[in-house]
Amino acid sequence: MNPGSTLSALLYDPFLHLAVKSIRRSVQDELKNYQDKALLDLCCGTGNQMKILARNGFTNLHCVDFSPAMLEVARKGDHSINLYLYDATATPFADDSFDGVIISFAIHEKDRTTQESLLAEAYRLLKNDGILLIVDYIFDQDTSRLGKAGIWAIERMAGGDHYRNFSKYINRNGLQSLISVDQFKLIRFRRKLFSGVILAIYQKKSS
Repeated sequence: MNPGSTLSALLYDPFLHLAVKSIRRSVQDELKNYQDKALLDLCCGTGNQMKILARNGFTNLHCVDFSPAMLEVARKGDHSINLYLYDATATPFADDSFDGVIISFAIHEKDRTTQESLLAEAYRLLKNDGILLIVDYIFDQDTSRLGKAGIWAIERMAGGDHYRNFSKYINRNGLQSLISVDQFKLIRFRRKLFSGVILAIYQKKSS
């Protein structure tokens, strides 16, 4: 199914609601000290994560996605989130604009060049010592067989380039092969969904 289609956008939240509910809450917990800070969700999809933050007192929220269908869903509801139809690898925002950047379940589906460009853009947009919060898959010795099987099944259903990029992402050791230690310092991480999902907090290092 085309992830940018209207049908995909409408089905995305209902289909994945139970799987990601606890993860969305964990993101909120990690950002509890950033309620009045400028936060940006790159590749925000339907905006579900930011809507949860908005309902819980966060006030300076910004969402970027390249899919008009996803943003149309994100616009629904009573909220004051700022929504932008931009390429997440090349936004028009000024350098050092945000205290925190979120990239949730977006890296694994991209090709390598786009993954690197997305992280480079996050680095550019973050203020010095700002935080990058990434939610994505991790397959290692601590990931349960059930977790791996469930994730593989979901990604196979996505098919096409999405599935091929996911496979390459896993085979290259996921985030560890992408995050530059010269740009970001790992602060902490949490595992979710049978240890198949990692919620990692990085701090931008001063350039």
